[in-house]
Amino acid sequence: MSYPLPSGHWSLSFGPARLLLSRRAVLLALLLLALLLLLMLLALTLGSGQITAPRVLQTLLGHGSRLDEVMVFKVRLPRILAVVLAGAAMGLSGCLIQTLVGNRLATPDMIGVNEGASLAIIIFSLYLTVGSWPWWAAPFGAILSACALYALCRKPGEQGYLFVVIGIGVSELFESLGQFVMSTQALAHLSDLYLWNMGSFIGQGVDKLQPIALLLLLLCPWVIYSARSLALLRLGQEGARSLGIRVERLQLTVLAQAVLIASLGTAIGGPVVFIAMTAPVFASFLVRGRILPLWLAALCGALLLLASDLLVRLLASPHEVATGTMTRILGGVVLLFLILQDRRRTD
Repeated sequence: MSYPLPSGHWSLSFGPARLLLSRRAVLLALLLLALLLLLMLLALTLGSGQITAPRVLQTLLGHGSRLDEVMVFKVRLPRILAVVLAGAAMGLSGCLIQTLVGNRLATPDMIGVNEGASLAIIIFSLYLTVGSWPWWAAPFGAILSACALYALCRKPGEQGYLFVVIGIGVSELFESLGQFVMSTQALAHLSDLYLWNMGSFIGQGVDKLQPIALLLLLLCPWVIYSARSLALLRLGQEGARSLGIRVERLQLTVLAQAVLIASLGTAIGGPVVFIAMTAPVFASFLVRGRILPLWLAALCGALLLLASDLLVRLLASPHEVATGTMTRILGGVVLLFLILQDRRRTD
């Protein structure tokens, strides 16, 4: 039996299965991807030693000089890939939590998930590992933070405001613990760790990115599987239950997904703030709130974080400044805009 195709959608058939794709979302995704690639190319050309775009393309194709190869493949490209990967993870995790809680302020950096991941890496770096970056410790700290948050607020979908307020308290607690742990060590041993904790992508290497990228890729099918149920949750918990959704189980599943994705993004460049809040807001604006923009939020996150990194590189040159400094400035402006917008709606 065939059903009429909704307007503005494309249909893909896989045997008995049928997949509907929003035409607007697909076109927007292609546009954002093109903008991201152009911004990556621009980031490869700019820096202390500028390289023209044709030389960058020649180098990427294997026809560049030895100096250009070192500059592109050893210095700039690993940092750009790290920024893009971390931004996409933050945008995706932010969209998951915002949809779950129904509050635009509910993001991993606001509810303590990023700070829990950061605390775990700080402890393992200073006390429990030697000579290697303990990126794998981030999920453990994030899960601990999420468990503390869920124990204090067991109904995030019904108590969104309380969830955010408790999350801010958990965030401050874990951040303070991290600062205390670092303050007990000699400053000579903390320069790289302190800079990373501010949200820095300086000195990134492909060897650290590979396992994180693989884990994020493995998490994507799980997110895709839950996306339809999560979209129905936007109708309200009672509406979702009437459609056969097991709301409590879905909430735990989505929270676990967001926590793991956010922790892996934090492991790359530290607890960068506001990207997870801003990217889903922009993505929802682009689709006019008609669909759940999970993957558009990931692309927006990658774009926003790469733009912030490029901007801080240009403005602070020749000095190195953490990218998290720029995201705080830009995110603060966006947060004030959202608060004023909500105030006008209530007046």
